[in-house]
Amino acid sequence: MAEHSHPSPDSPDWHRPDFCPFCGAELTDAGAGFIDHLDDAPECEERFAVWRQRVADDIGGEWGG
Repeated sequence: MAEHSHPSPDSPDWHRPDFCPFCGAELTDAGAGFIDHLDDAPECEERFAVWRQRVADDIGGEWGG
């Protein structure tokens, strides 16, 4: 995958923590930078919400994330 290519909607790229897993944009850092990016990128925020819901559905009541 190219450095800033967009991962497919169903396959976020979690292997490069300095880049958004949903759009490939470079982040200021891998923690708070990701949250800041979500505030500025509604499409990524939506994709993250869908991903988070899928994880919650898979784990059930065991994850409070």
